[in-house]
Amino acid sequence: MFYLLPMIFSTKSKTFLVGEYAVLFGGGAVVLTTDPEFKLTVEHSDCTFLVGICEHSPAFSFFLNHRDVFRNLRISFIDPHNGTGGFGASSAQYVLLHQLYRKLTDAVWNSDSFLTEYRSYCGQSVGPSGADCIAQQENRHIYFNSASNSIEHMDWNFRDLDFIIFKTGIKVETHTHLQQLPSIDVSGLNVIVENIRNSFIRNDSDMLIKNVMDFFCSLDKMGLVTDRTRSLVNQLLKTKEILAAKGCGAMAADTIIVIFAKKDREKILKVLERFSFWPNQNQLQKPVDLLWPQD
Repeated sequence: MFYLLPMIFSTKSKTFLVGEYAVLFGGGAVVLTTDPEFKLTVEHSDCTFLVGICEHSPAFSFFLNHRDVFRNLRISFIDPHNGTGGFGASSAQYVLLHQLYRKLTDAVWNSDSFLTEYRSYCGQSVGPSGADCIAQQENRHIYFNSASNSIEHMDWNFRDLDFIIFKTGIKVETHTHLQQLPSIDVSGLNVIVENIRNSFIRNDSDMLIKNVMDFFCSLDKMGLVTDRTRSLVNQLLKTKEILAAKGCGAMAADTIIVIFAKKDREKILKVLERFSFWPNQNQLQKPVDLLWPQD
């Protein structure tokens, strides 16, 4: 079948608001999607090229398994974070390559088969849930339940709240970490995830703030937070306008989300700029579907 080239596929960055461990063992997670976007560009070529995707990644395994479909294409992955990690580059690679595959083959999207194939390429004793892939496939904030593979779209309808996500400068390699992770009881974590889910449904800001902090404290008690992240979060919470702060990703190390009253955004930015760990402005992630008050 003929397709007009070049083509461009894109998807948002992702962050686990809560659930990054609960979802590994049959629980749920709430995943946020934010700008900037990852992109996959596709062009005709005399040879087949795959650019910007690591040969040890699930996306590369998927490419090899379906290489006949991708023949005579130059496929390039563009990472707006320049390979620094923390916002879902690996999952975005898989999602976008899978979208290209479906475009070229007219394959029908099926979340169960998508997740089964994705997990088969990861080869870990504790396999990834695929919740991040689903969020980036949907390009929405989502609640994902790994026991049933069920997906719910979520909207940031907390009209009084805003958030900022930034990199810590630390990156725990998720695949290596999962290989070493023992089975853990996530029943307590999953109760908190369900509370977060309900806070989105009810637009309950107080419920959201309390349970984001409860989830982070629970991770810390389970030994799933780095010393560096704990120190950064404790520093942030000394500022009264910061209502909640949580490390996100493996060992809560990759990024930190800060939640605050929308009216305090400029004040929060000025406060954060005084911290030694504060990143460049282009590292800040703005909510995609945040509902701003009407002027």
